[in-house]
Amino acid sequence: MSQYRPLQSNLTEVPVLYLNLDAPVRDLYEFAIQRIKAARDLSHSLTCMSIGNTCDRDLQHFASAAYLLLQDGCDALDAMQGRFTDRVRSAPIS
Repeated sequence: MSQYRPLQSNLTEVPVLYLNLDAPVRDLYEFAIQRIKAARDLSHSLTCMSIGNTCDRDLQHFASAAYLLLQDGCDALDAMQGRFTDRVRSAPIS
């Protein structure tokens, strides 16, 4: 398995952003939490906006930013899950 996995939010033909699968679990967790909380905060801001004061593209901009943040956070959580699953599989059976 490669040490680096492209983030699913890469929209280019050749991936630019990668996740280090060998990073400490704490760092993967912090990466995920930072992005998920940022997406949550964007969503909260969206609920507080007045529709009359927004541009037609504002909703699309908020949705795109939230998607990128959530997808990156989910990629990190998936990497953590993979590490935990690998650890369980390699544990000796008593």
